[in-house]
Amino acid sequence: MIIEIILTIIIASLSVFTLVKSAKKKISGKCDCDSCSSHCPQYNNKNKEKK
Repeated sequence: MIIEIILTIIIASLSVFTLVKSAKKKISGKCDCDSCSSHCPQYNNKNKEKK
């Protein structure tokens, strides 16, 4: 029972960490998809900035 609680806390903490990290990238205007392929809306913005 204690192990289940600890695992739940670890999983919840990792998900919150991931969401916060993604939110920080979005707020700063960076691409948060980690691949930035042509379907990403930030892809066009990056290409325009490079030109």
